Amino acid sequence: MRLLKSVALAALLTGAGAVAALANVGAGLVGNSVTVTGPDGASVILYYPDASTVERQAPDGSTASGTWSVNGQDICTAFPGEDEACVTVTEEAPTVGASGEIPGEAGVSKWAVSEGKAF
Repeated sequence: MRLLKSVALAALLTGAGAVAALANVGAGLVGNSVTVTGPDGASVILYYPDASTVERQAPDGSTASGTWSVNGQDICTAFPGEDEACVTVTEEAPTVGASGEIPGEAGVSKWAVSEGKAF
C-alpha cells in the first residue's frame, strides 16, 4: 500500500511545462481524482474533495481519509497510521486530462487525473 501511495504521489511529478509561475501546484486537484495503475494492474485512486482532505480507494476497494497540503512546489499527503508522503512538482501542475508514466523497480505505473470523484 505504501508503494502505491508513493507511486500515486510521484505521478504528480510528470507533465509538460514549467511551474515557476504557478501560485498553487495543487489547485487542479481540488474536486478531482488521480488514478494510478501499477505494473501488476492494481489501481489506487486518490480523490481531493477540497483543499485539505484526500480520500483513497485501495485496490481491494477499502477506503481511507487523510489530509493533503501544498508547501511551495511540494504536494504532501498523510493518512492515519502512515508516514506523510511528499513529492516536488517539477513540471506542469496536475490538472484534469493530464496523464503519464512512472518507471519503477517493479515496472511502469500509469497515472491520470480525471474530473470528479472516480470511486
